[in-house]
Order: sequence, then structure tokens, then C-alpha cells
Amino acid sequence: MKRTGIFLALAFLCLRPNISAQKSAAHEGSISAAKILEGNLAATGGLDAHKALSTLKATGDFGFSLRHPLGDYMFSYRAPATDVLEVQMISHGSSWTGRRDDHLIRRSTVEGAEMINGAGMEIVEECLRSLLEWDIRDYSKIELIGRAQVENRWALAVRFSPKKGDAQVRYYDMENYLLLRMDQVQRFRQAKDLPEMAYAVTSYFRDYRQYGALKLPEHIAVSRSVGDLIFELGSVNANVEIPDSVFKD
Repeated sequence: MKRTGIFLALAFLCLRPNISAQKSAAHEGSISAAKILEGNLAATGGLDAHKALSTLKATGDFGFSLRHPLGDYMFSYRAPATDVLEVQMISHGSSWTGRRDDHLIRRSTVEGAEMINGAGMEIVEECLRSLLEWDIRDYSKIELIGRAQVENRWALAVRFSPKKGDAQVRYYDMENYLLLRMDQVQRFRQAKDLPEMAYAVTSYFRDYRQYGALKLPEHIAVSRSVGDLIFELGSVNANVEIPDSVFKD
């Protein structure tokens, strides 16, 4: 499939749940994307709490069943735009996925888990990073595109188009503005000489609770054909010392 065809298919897949509701949302005309983002910040601790966050370290287990986890992870964040997700898979290796300003961090040991059942660790890293995001100047366009039901809750769908990379759609609860779902584009190439594959990956944010000054989901579930790949937020520590070596290439 040509790249243009892939893009159109992915765009259709991301927008399909909202097409029938888009006219209804536009007809109401009562809320904008900016108001939704303001509501989300207020619901998760407030703008001041987000701005006061200089660093954050989160750890927990992950797997298709948390009774028998595949391994554990550590997510490290340094404001304003540096983070890395370290994933350690039992009986395998480790991988590091993140960004330092505009520079991508991608490295792994032998057999390190850079992708699990078709979901790249950059999908999870983006989910975690988005929860701490309050400065949206890196996006060329943010727009409300409609409404959809997400796990029996009505949600407002907002498309984020970055200055670089693929757009994503985030779904915010219509009542409390908590982030419920995110649709992203997964790009993958099995070998350098093979064509690139691209497909949509959906993640769900569940079981919000208070972690210090911020309200965060206890579980991030990446939907896969064999079941949800769940990342559990176990320990969260804010404004702690994180050495520069954590964010190395």
C-alpha cells in the first residue's frame, strides 16, 4: 500500500467513531478544544501543580495479566521536554524509549522489548508523557472533531497535530474532562529494505487516583488482539533528583 493510502486509512480509522457525532458537537457550540484542555488540567491537579513539576519518576509492572507480569518499567520525566521509558522484560533484555527536547532516545539490549505484540514502547511513552503535558506550543493545530462513547462514557475527541510526526486523537470525559483514550499511529519496518507498515493503536486510561498533587490513571491499557497490554502505575515520586545518565542515548 502506498504511503498516501496508509495515511488515509489511518485517518479514517481514527475519525470513524466521531463522524456521526461531529455535527451534534458543532451544533452545540458550547465548548472549544482550549476549554477542554483547561478542564483536563483542572481535573488532574490544576495548572499550578503541573507547572511546579520539575521531575517525576514512576515505576510499576506491565503485562497482559498483572498477576503474572511480563516485567517492570520506570518512567522518568524532567521538565519541560525530556523523558525516557525503561522497560525490563523478564528473561529478556531492556529497552529505553523517550526524547530529549527534539532528539529521540531509542536503544535496547539484546532481546530488549522495543515492541510487544505489535505495540511499540513509544506508544506507552507518549501516553505517560501526555499526562504531564501543559505547554501545547509544540502542536501546529489542536481541534475538537466530535464525540464518541469510550467504555460507556461520552467523550470529546480532540485531534493533536504536532509540528513533526503523526497526529493523534485524545478523548476526554464530557463530565470531568479526564483523559479516557488515545489513538496513535504505529509505524514499523521489519527490515531496512522492506516497506514501512502503519496502523492505529488505541490506549485506554483507567482508574484515576491521587498521586501527590496530580491525579493520574492507575492503569494504561494498550488494546491488542490478544487482550490489553496493561501498564500499572505503582509508585510515583515528584520533584526527585534524576541523574543526566538516565536520559542518555
